Amino acid sequence: MLDTDHTRRLLWQKQRRAELARAVEQGAVALLPTGAIEQHGPHLPLDTDIWSALAVSLGAAEQVDEFPVLVLPPIWWGLSPYWMGFPGTLTLQPETFIAVVYDVCRSVAHHGVRKLVIVNGHGGNAGVIQAAAIKASGEDLRVAALSYWDLVQEEMQRLGVRDGRSIGHAGEWETSIQLALQPGCVDLDAARPEQCTDLSGPLELVARAGAGAAYLPPEPRREAPHGVYGQALAGDHERGQALLDAAARRLAAFVRAFRAA
Repeated sequence: MLDTDHTRRLLWQKQRRAELARAVEQGAVALLPTGAIEQHGPHLPLDTDIWSALAVSLGAAEQVDEFPVLVLPPIWWGLSPYWMGFPGTLTLQPETFIAVVYDVCRSVAHHGVRKLVIVNGHGGNAGVIQAAAIKASGEDLRVAALSYWDLVQEEMQRLGVRDGRSIGHAGEWETSIQLALQPGCVDLDAARPEQCTDLSGPLELVARAGAGAAYLPPEPRREAPHGVYGQALAGDHERGQALLDAAARRLAAFVRAFRAA
């Protein structure tokens, strides 16, 4: 996904300095993927969240021809303290995360970019990316922040078999997306029905957090001791690709409107 000549033109870090200067002169918009390195059940890779955000960002950048859209190197780590009980999880403190996002945004502003979108792929980051956007915005740079699943609530409801509008965690939708993005890293044989958590009843606040309800930090030991919120075995490659395509289209439309504003 990242090593083709076609993709190279979309990546900030693959530009030569003169190319980047020309893109800025043409009114480039920057996209900053954020996510996490954390456990995603027994069947998904640790980079699930950031890989999703990066894929949606690249998909959107590819669709915009009117002006350059450059995808910044992703911020791989996010806020994942509640998953530290599982092997492999890495986490930042909220203050550290905001500081890193701020420094990247201000560096981008220094080079003349005037619009930047934080494209988030991890539920635990949702609140802090808004704070980071406020902190980093100024007269020389406007920063917007969004989570990709908020762009496709309609599609999630229409296409979902078990988890509906909720992105969950290692459930139907994240499994579907990773089957589309990196199927070689998915082991569905490791997922068992008894290891999945139904997104209903007492978990409704968590399940609906992305749809505007109150946010309740996960308590995996009590709610999902196997590390899965949702129905992993409902994952499907085609529906995952359909959701990625829809998210990229919606993000591209947002970028166009944001630049014009």
